[in-house]
Amino acid sequence: MSTKLKSGQSRYQSEAKVVTLSKFQLLKVVNITLCLKSTEFEKNGDVYLNFPIIIQGDGHPSEILNLYLLKKLQRTIQYDFKTFASISNQLVDFQRFLEDEKLDCLKFHKLKQFNAIFKYRTRLIEHVNAGLISVSSASHRINAVVNFYRFLVTEDLVDHQRYGLPFQDVYKYVAVDNEFGARRKMAIKSHDLAIHVPAKAPNSEAIVDGGELSPLSVESQTVILKALQKSSREYQLMFYLALFTGARLQTICTLRIKNLIGREPDSQGFIRLPVGAGTGIDTKFQKPMTLLIPNWLAQDLKIYINSAQAQQRRRKSSYGDLDENYVFLTKLGTPFYTSKAEQQELIEKIKASDSFGTRLKLYEGEAVRSYLKVVLLPEIRLIDPQFSSFKFHDLRASFGMNLLESQLQHLPEGHSAMIAVEYVQARMGHGNISTTLQYLNYKSRLQWRSKIKHEYESSLMKYVKSSMDSAGDLS
Repeated sequence: MSTKLKSGQSRYQSEAKVVTLSKFQLLKVVNITLCLKSTEFEKNGDVYLNFPIIIQGDGHPSEILNLYLLKKLQRTIQYDFKTFASISNQLVDFQRFLEDEKLDCLKFHKLKQFNAIFKYRTRLIEHVNAGLISVSSASHRINAVVNFYRFLVTEDLVDHQRYGLPFQDVYKYVAVDNEFGARRKMAIKSHDLAIHVPAKAPNSEAIVDGGELSPLSVESQTVILKALQKSSREYQLMFYLALFTGARLQTICTLRIKNLIGREPDSQGFIRLPVGAGTGIDTKFQKPMTLLIPNWLAQDLKIYINSAQAQQRRRKSSYGDLDENYVFLTKLGTPFYTSKAEQQELIEKIKASDSFGTRLKLYEGEAVRSYLKVVLLPEIRLIDPQFSSFKFHDLRASFGMNLLESQLQHLPEGHSAMIAVEYVQARMGHGNISTTLQYLNYKSRLQWRSKIKHEYESSLMKYVKSSMDSAGDLS
């Protein structure tokens, strides 16, 4: 699906668009004159970076949609430009629809089928059926528009008393698991215009842990490590950290030099490294946990930090050749992943500067993912031409399976497998043990599949008449 189709540029004639303001700050009038240019303003409130403004097809700002964004901004405790970018991109799609159909979103009708939002929902479903957008995109867009209409009603900007609301609130109940795996029902507020997103069929070949992960076999891991021998040292170490500690990419790439200084191995041969909130090293949702790094890998990291290559990269970066800097930097001296702490530093610098053209540039591991796809995979397929594609995050799942297998093999006789599961949960930082149990269930499925395959080959398949030397694999 093309980017134009996703953004709506090819699905509508309207030229409505989103314009992003590098620095946005509300102003307060202090002196009104007859000439607008002479009117005096003063700054009022915080500075917001990359704030979106919706522009109509005629080039004028959309008063009602931008008013909604401003009101939402005023009620927001923690501004996130990505959230506002997402909302504005969903609403501009609605603006294009309104302009193409010459509809007034502020006009309500007794028959809800005549309301703009109802017609928009119908159009979204048509686009889904035509394969122009995904059903999840359609669902997000109608939800964004419903929230916009809730704002109109709350602010009393429409005559909803006469014709009623263009939608009705409903409550749905979903099953959720707590951290101990116990299930309970929770009420979720929805509406009668919601577009149903079919539940994704469970993938028996994957583990759901921050996305669908596919653990790699030991043989596949060996092939990756062989191919990595041709890689540059920073990529080798990043992949080692993922495979031998289970760390996520954002944790690996936000590791700072100062975090490793003065740390000695424990009795088990691990460097115990606190990560998460308060450490400067990012984790998912900034959850505090302890990363166990094998001492051999910690020593390799320290050798790399002191190498001429690493020092040269640090000198190019904004932090300079200091212990505050990241362990891993690109050739240009930029981070592979911008930490939460640096994001805040950059925001404060831009807010304090007088340059309104300065934009917030963030990195989120794109270079590592590109390297895996463009450089490493071709090297892997020179060793194994049949090697299937994999994601960097799959290395975390592979670590989890390796760790579980090791724990189960060394489990004292008579002890429950849950002891091994709980250890893996702690090492991987799973908040919910049901996530860790997927690894145990995955292992069981592999054993079951192997058993079934053997039964097919030893009984059923011997009666299959095939022109091939051996019948096809039914597993």
